[in-house]
Amino acid sequence: MICYFSGTGNSRWVAKTVSARFADSRLVDMADAVVSGNSLSFNLSEGEQLGFVFPVHSWGIPWIVRRFIKKMTVNNYYSNLIYCILTCGDDSGLTNRMLQKLFRSKGWQCRHIYSVQMPNTYVVFPGFDADPVELEQKKKAEAVPTLNKIMAAIESDSPIDCYLQKGQQFLKSRIIYPLFCKFKMSSKPFYYTNKCIGCGICVKNCPTHNIRLENDRPVWGDCCTQCLSCLHRCPQTAIEYGKQSIGKRRYYYGKRDK
Repeated sequence: MICYFSGTGNSRWVAKTVSARFADSRLVDMADAVVSGNSLSFNLSEGEQLGFVFPVHSWGIPWIVRRFIKKMTVNNYYSNLIYCILTCGDDSGLTNRMLQKLFRSKGWQCRHIYSVQMPNTYVVFPGFDADPVELEQKKKAEAVPTLNKIMAAIESDSPIDCYLQKGQQFLKSRIIYPLFCKFKMSSKPFYYTNKCIGCGICVKNCPTHNIRLENDRPVWGDCCTQCLSCLHRCPQTAIEYGKQSIGKRRYYYGKRDK
């Protein structure tokens, strides 16, 4: 079973690639499961792997992923192999330590936590932008052999060093991340411009079902996880987040919505 969360497609690509390699047809969308009120009780067969795939948010675990893992129950747990594959633009911070603490609280052991560098998507911090096309393509190309190496390590249950981590870890994950979770989860800065045509693609693709249409225009609720799917996937580039996103690049892994 592979539990995944994705807003702009990077982690969805990883989850589907791993699913194909491991012949694992059980893909669980963590955000949808949490906000839809679906059962978070799962049965594992003996020897079945349990995987988690999601993006790093501000050098930590997205709140929707943390909530899913905290609330989920795994029946028939036989010390099944657990693995995590994170996607990040530049740095995974101390997300691995956060995960290990979370898993220990549930009595689980996880020997495989890795990260894959993918194109940047967070454009609502000052100085942050999506990658230029050339760098975007380079990261995508280099992610393929990295992911192959990770999958081979999981298959053989032989942990490897494949976790992207840079400096100032304490500042990023112990100070900025908690502040991000406390103050940056608001969807109030989102708005649509006069380019909006009321297509509803933002509604369709919001992982937490946080957007609805009123008079053919989007309205945001209070269940935002800052994945920026609505902003990046708008085919008209009609969604902005305050002044921070204006003039910045958009990105989505996959075919553009129309």
